[in-house]
This record gives sequence, structure tokens and C-alpha cells, in this order.
Amino acid sequence: MEPMRLRELAVQLDAELIGDGEVVITGAAGLEHAGAGDITFVARPALAGRLAGSPAAAVIVGPHQAPDRPALRVADPYRAFASLLARLATPLDRLFPPGVHPTAVVDRGAALGDGVSVGPHAVVGPGCRLGDRVRLGAHVVLEADVAIGESSVLYPHVVVRERCRLGQRVVLHPGCVIGADGFGYLPGPAGLEKIPQIGIVVVEDDVELGAGTCVDRATTGATVIGAGTKLDNLVQVGHNVRIGRHSVFSAQTGISGSCEIGDGVSMGGQVGLADHIKVGDGVKVGAKSGLHKDVPDGGVVFGYPALDAAESMRIAAALRRLPDLVRKVAQLERALASRPPEKEA
Repeated sequence: MEPMRLRELAVQLDAELIGDGEVVITGAAGLEHAGAGDITFVARPALAGRLAGSPAAAVIVGPHQAPDRPALRVADPYRAFASLLARLATPLDRLFPPGVHPTAVVDRGAALGDGVSVGPHAVVGPGCRLGDRVRLGAHVVLEADVAIGESSVLYPHVVVRERCRLGQRVVLHPGCVIGADGFGYLPGPAGLEKIPQIGIVVVEDDVELGAGTCVDRATTGATVIGAGTKLDNLVQVGHNVRIGRHSVFSAQTGISGSCEIGDGVSMGGQVGLADHIKVGDGVKVGAKSGLHKDVPDGGVVFGYPALDAAESMRIAAALRRLPDLVRKVAQLERALASRPPEKEA
């Protein structure tokens, strides 16, 4: 970042300045990694003790915290730090220079909005419609009749297949594949016969999909990712799945075909869903859980197979005692075997 005085940063973050405002800030980092010249943050008072050993030049703190160095006081230190990081990020114009790169291939039947960026060796197929300020990285491929809303960003090697639709401000990280064929086959006399997948994928506004994530097109109709939902890297979304708004799934989660997932759902890493499952609004699913049945609104589940989280924890605790229980049972069996047989009355 360009060097900046702490008092200038206080204005930008609408923060209360504490101490020397002339301190020069040259970078930003978390508490464990901050060096001289960096500004860091303390999200919770319980972490304040770790600040003493940090060489950071300044710190962002919350209300009622007493920092040991120049500081900015705000209501929410983590949110303020995130806002600062956004200011330090590489400008999109640096990553996606406006205009069409000479090596890109844009079909004459495609429609490009104002301020669109099309990177090296990208391909925009016939009938595609790109809104204003859409940015396509190197080697992005849009097949025929794809529609993308304004201010969306597709990083290198993203593929969007025919007729799929992306909303506004969608972010697809490198290697995403939108609209590959759903996994549908029908056993026949000659083996597995492919079921044509003629549906599409609809990705609504403000969705962000991590690197390597795949969203399959519907057999018919649409696979839908609801507005504001965020998927981590390497998430698989099967055909005809419908995911609600503002849900969040961690890496390597796999969702089988025709599942219905509500709003505000969160799933940990490597969660797996069998097909045709309904997951209600606000459900929380622990990492590595396997869902084989519906989960009602507000449920908290964990384990394989997934159960109510509290019950699953009790089972896990009981399993840890299993070796001792087996030994005790063996001791009882030996004791019973060594007893003389009882005489009949």
C-alpha cells in the first residue's frame, strides 16, 4: 500500500484516533503476522494480551479497549479491518484491463455492454449478452447464448456453457464450470444410456463461487443458486438443485441432484447430501456430515449419518468409552466362566 499517516486512515475508516496520528502505516496484517509499519486489529478484548508482543505500528480496537500504541477505535474492528483490506486490494482494472484483448474471440452476434473487459484468449460465443463492466479473465469461455449481469467478474479458465444466466455482481473464481451436464444415465441393453440435459443454470445476484466449483445444468428447468450465496472452493452442485439466498458452504461439499436448500443455510467442509433432500431455512450442518433425510428449518446436525448435533456429540463421547466397555465385558465373561455351576435345588 502507499504509505499513509494514521490520522488519514482514521478519516477513511470513520474511526476515533488514539495517540500519535503522524505514525506512518505501510501495510496491514493480522495480529500474528503484523510487522513494523503494519496496522493490525484486535477483534475481541480476550485477544488483547497477544498485542503486547506484536511489532505492529498501530492497531484497530473496539469500544472500551485500552491499546498500548497508536490506535483507531471503531464499533467493529474486524469489519473495519476488512474495509481497509478492500482498499488495499489490487484494482480490477489492473487485473482486467478495459477492452477486448487482441487474442480474444468475440462472436459478431454477441452484445457487450459499456466498460467490458475480455482477457487474453477468452471466447465469447454467439448470442451472449454481457452487461456493463463485466470482466472476463484469460481463457474464459462463454458458450452460445450466455447472459451475464453488470459488474460480474469471471477469473481465468472459467467456463459457462450454453444458455446459462449469471446475475449482477457475480464472482466466479478460477476454474469454475457452470452448466456442465448433470449426472444422468439410464441403464439399457447396451449399458448406461445418457439422459440429455437440456436445462440451464441460473446464478442470481451477488453470488460468489470458489475456485474449481462446478454447478451442473438441470435435466429440464434450472439449477438455481440464490442471491447472496457463497460457495467455497471445490463445491459440487448437482442437476436441478435449488439453493436459497445468503447460504454459505465450505470446501468440498457435495450436493446431489434435485436437493432443495433454504435461505441462510451453512455447511462445513466435506458435507455430503443424498439426492432429493430438503434442507430448511437457517440449518447448520457440521463438517464431514452426511445427510440422508430432510432437515427442518433451524436444525443443527452433525455426523454420519447426520443427527441432531447434541445427540451426535453424545454418541461420539460414548464411542470413546467403547474400548473400556469391551474390556469390562470380557472380564465379566471370564469371571462368569470361572464360577462353579450352581447346584439345582
